[in-house]
Amino acid sequence: MLPNMDSMLNENNTRISHGFLKSQIDYHQEIAPFARRPMTSYLIERSMDLFGFRPGHGFILINFTLLFLSGCLLFRLSKILKSTNRQAIANQCVYYASFSVLFAFFPPVFSYDEPLQYCFLLLAFSAFMQRRWVWYVPFFTLALVSRETSLLLIPGLLLHATLSNGNLSTVFSKQNWKTWLFIVLPIAFYGLYLFAFIYVFDQLEATRTEMASRYSCFIENFENLTNTVESWTSLYLALAPYLYLSIMYLKNYDSRLPQNKWVYSFLLTVAINSPIVIFTAFARETRLFALPLLFIWPIFAQVFWREVKLLTHVNLYQGILAKWILLLPFIGVNLINYWFCFHFYSDLGLGPNTYFSEYLFVMNFGISLHFLLFQVSKRIHIPSTTSSF
Repeated sequence: MLPNMDSMLNENNTRISHGFLKSQIDYHQEIAPFARRPMTSYLIERSMDLFGFRPGHGFILINFTLLFLSGCLLFRLSKILKSTNRQAIANQCVYYASFSVLFAFFPPVFSYDEPLQYCFLLLAFSAFMQRRWVWYVPFFTLALVSRETSLLLIPGLLLHATLSNGNLSTVFSKQNWKTWLFIVLPIAFYGLYLFAFIYVFDQLEATRTEMASRYSCFIENFENLTNTVESWTSLYLALAPYLYLSIMYLKNYDSRLPQNKWVYSFLLTVAINSPIVIFTAFARETRLFALPLLFIWPIFAQVFWREVKLLTHVNLYQGILAKWILLLPFIGVNLINYWFCFHFYSDLGLGPNTYFSEYLFVMNFGISLHFLLFQVSKRIHIPSTTSSF
């Protein structure tokens, strides 16, 4: 980590911030909403006991190991979904390049339990696709214990299972009811765990206080200009490229393809998760908006490769010269993009000592460039490539 970078790991210096990371571990063990997610803290403490590590070393070992493992599990799930090896590796690259993962340990993202949650969810998704319920139920239950927000993925799984039937006349068949029951069963087991935790550790009053304070987050998210910009930019950084590609894909390609179930589940989860984050959590923590991406990462290369390939179509760049008038709005948009990222956003004190502004600028530039090339392809009748990856 560069000394000028402000992260949880080093706090603007060349040494690991053991004191700060120890405070994070203690915080997640003492505060009610975090204490009921004990597994990451347990793994960190066991690594400290086993290897004699200091808190920072234990935190880094566990979370970076889990991030690596989650990438391997994503590769496995991609293969279950019929991806080629190249597509599965591309999905891994997209996963690690996503804002919420790339900047997982930077303020105000502050990831802690997410790597473990992603591991359990990817295992559960793999079992779901293979209809191995004896594995799906415990893995999804453990994902709920890791972070209860995993619950918000269940509507997407129900939608996926329903669309997999492909016949509206049998939606409420006995087989579908059985599938739906297995999908929601982890909720019952998590409810038992939560009841036992609250009872054993006498957390009822603390839980009530926490629930009552949740709605104050909405006020803080939009109490001034800086917080408002930070909140909406956080949502945008997490989801914008995936929402854009999803819309372009569904608009221009066969709506009956089997991969579309994942895109629809993603869009449904975005519609459910995003308002909940805005109203009940700190929206600046971008990782909270990223949860629906569990439906996109495993199929990204399969579904969006044709859209990404558009950026490498040489004839389209040549076509811009013939349709140069289209360059004017592109240039105008990116002048605004530059001003927002490197003046307005940074002048508000957002993303200091990070590469947030640079990431945002490149992301906006990529989206606007793709849209420009798509418009050119329609005007000069150059079809989008259909070659496989």
